[in-house]
Amino acid sequence: MIISNNQAKTINRFVPHTSTVPANEGQTVGLFLRERVSPATLEDRNKKVVLMIHGGFAPATVAYDLQYKDYSFMRHLALAGYDVFAMSHTGYALSPRPYMDDPANVDDSFQAELIPHILKEKTPPHYPYKLVSSQTEWDEIATIVDFICELRQVAQVSLVGWSTGTPRSGGYAVQNPSKVDKIVMFGIAPFFASEKPPTVIPEKGAPTLLQTKDFLLNNRWRDHVKTPDQLDDPQVCEAFWQEAMSIDPVGAQWERNGQGIVRAPNRMNFGWKSNLAQIKAPTLMLLGEFDDYDKRIEAWHALNCPHKMFIKVAHSSHFMQFEKNRHLLYRATAQWLQNGSVDGHQSGEFFGDADGKISFL
Repeated sequence: MIISNNQAKTINRFVPHTSTVPANEGQTVGLFLRERVSPATLEDRNKKVVLMIHGGFAPATVAYDLQYKDYSFMRHLALAGYDVFAMSHTGYALSPRPYMDDPANVDDSFQAELIPHILKEKTPPHYPYKLVSSQTEWDEIATIVDFICELRQVAQVSLVGWSTGTPRSGGYAVQNPSKVDKIVMFGIAPFFASEKPPTVIPEKGAPTLLQTKDFLLNNRWRDHVKTPDQLDDPQVCEAFWQEAMSIDPVGAQWERNGQGIVRAPNRMNFGWKSNLAQIKAPTLMLLGEFDDYDKRIEAWHALNCPHKMFIKVAHSSHFMQFEKNRHLLYRATAQWLQNGSVDGHQSGEFFGDADGKISFL
């Protein structure tokens, strides 16, 4: 599907992929991929191509292309001259969600949110395993990158990752260094509990995790809004939620008070810390000062690539792309992907103040 305007067009695709997810291994599935690009960029033989990789509870369109005022990260990069793609992994709309529509397959610790209106009582999962793994997600990125490279006749793409999208993009970059130009990571994920994959895959558990509107917006976001102007438009929180519900009609019906609930796959995560030491592509990391900073900063210290830069972003939480200082994130990303520098700086540790100006940390 193609949606055009005078400045850019939106192209939605489903990319064929041979699944390595245990629940549907070997099946050909369609991974959702959105593109935002201006006609002029498509005509540029030296165009810069970017793939954006989402986090744990917000698929591509919610994380990067929010249809609310000027809050689309994808649109900003497209208007800056980039050919911008964003993918959704298995377990996230609009990609496949095997076994996730069955409420019995919600992890036991979240089933209380579905009782008694969806489930009468706690119910053992009908598919008693976690759904996806770090490796299955790296495999999906590989399929998408190969598709983009062939589609746009380029040898490399740059990667942008948010939250859990940082170990996803970092792991792919380690396994496929020749296909990655530059990397931007923000809201960096903390280290996983294990560096090694489970002894037996799939690991026992259940396929689906949940987050309520109250928990996501209040315990994960608004609780980390510490300054009066951090949210220059507080209504963006509601816009974020409504976008998430609009693309998940099942989750929209599951919560007891009619507000809906966010569904995400239960993952088998591994390899993040060790991959940080092996990334070769020039990498920019940004972390909000109110984003569990002391824990997440460990990823920066583990990053060992020769060309790297870090920005601590003032007045920002884990959801910085929807807050006032998003303009620093947008600007820094566009500059890094173009030049491998931000405001003339190529390396080091910096502080971005409330007005978006950076100085040495």
